Amino acid sequence: MINKPEIIEYQNGLRVILQDLPYTGICSVNIKFASGSCWEDESTSGISHFIEHMLFKGTTHRTAFQIAEETDEIGGIANAYTAKENTCLYVSALSEHGPKALDILCDMAVNPLMAEADVTTEKSVIIDEIEMYDDSPEDVCAEANDEAVWEGSPLSLKILGTRESVNRFTAVDLRERHKKFFTPERTVISICGHFNKDEMLNVIDKYYSDSENTGFEITSTEAEFKSKVTTVERDFRQNQIILSFPGIDNYDSRKYAALLLSNMLGASTSSKLFQRLREELGLVYSVDCYNTAIGKTAIFSICAGLSPGDEKEVIEETKKIIADFCNTITEKDLSRAIEQAVSGFVMGLESSSSRASRNSRQILLYGKITSDEEAISAYRSVTLDDIKNAAHSIFDMSKASLCVAGKVKSNKYYYDILGGT
Repeated sequence: MINKPEIIEYQNGLRVILQDLPYTGICSVNIKFASGSCWEDESTSGISHFIEHMLFKGTTHRTAFQIAEETDEIGGIANAYTAKENTCLYVSALSEHGPKALDILCDMAVNPLMAEADVTTEKSVIIDEIEMYDDSPEDVCAEANDEAVWEGSPLSLKILGTRESVNRFTAVDLRERHKKFFTPERTVISICGHFNKDEMLNVIDKYYSDSENTGFEITSTEAEFKSKVTTVERDFRQNQIILSFPGIDNYDSRKYAALLLSNMLGASTSSKLFQRLREELGLVYSVDCYNTAIGKTAIFSICAGLSPGDEKEVIEETKKIIADFCNTITEKDLSRAIEQAVSGFVMGLESSSSRASRNSRQILLYGKITSDEEAISAYRSVTLDDIKNAAHSIFDMSKASLCVAGKVKSNKYYYDILGGT
């Protein structure tokens, strides 16, 4: 049996989620902060990601080596990431080491040293990371697409920043940003697995009891989707394309229909796009489809990796499949998509780490946790008419945007394929 999460809110705004899973021998800790690229601008682009790196470079109580050594001593697996809406620290360890694992993470979150010498060293590491992404057709196309469709919004900015912005940051910049954005009211600590509640709360009190609420509330991201054609010339072996439309956000009751729609159209091996473009015509190696919600904004994207000479046929076939989608889908298609979605959802929550992450994200961004039963019921409640309505809402070619990366042709060439969008 899965116990329901317990949510504790401190006077300073810190929220702690405790979900006991007595059957496991693991304790997972996930700390999310409302600090990401959607709260940045050109001058601060990449600063949240930079801070994520610096959290591992030592605290006022531990050196960087001590953080690594103490984590290894308890057999812990620790890491971090930065997204558009949050920065995340996480660790999993055996249950008996839960308090120690939490202590290490809280120390990193609250007391980062951010020495100038470490900042200088880490700039090279982050620029290497930027260059690694620049060698990936998928990443280059995705970043260029975001930059185009969200032009004028923070959502257009790269999570890692640019070489110029990274090189500008000083230790003072990072400390000031950390002081403002890594505050209790913008922090959620999620603990999932088998643990002693009192021991874990004692650790949290040790680090957060003296912290005050600064009144810096979390705002929901909003942006206007822009339709355009974008090309990025690169000497890749394969081209990457993204055809995107305004999507359905997580505040919309149709969000489950949008997720199932993406599965039926291109996110599974039985989907319309995969079967037609790869299995029947052999035009692509990879094809995918997803509805990505960010705050009150969303994008529905169709992605494919292909040879430059096959672009026209792939885009035209994709347009046909979209146009005929509502006439060709069946109850059997929907049933298959629902089973895949429910199966993926349940399997994704098999680990304490996955549950801790889901709980923290939902509380940080939406203020509540959708139970497993509610989510599964929502998937199973979607009808074929719901899918068709979502498709009609999304697939308006006059609102489409296309991004191509690799050995590209003129923008006019792609506009003509789209039909003069």
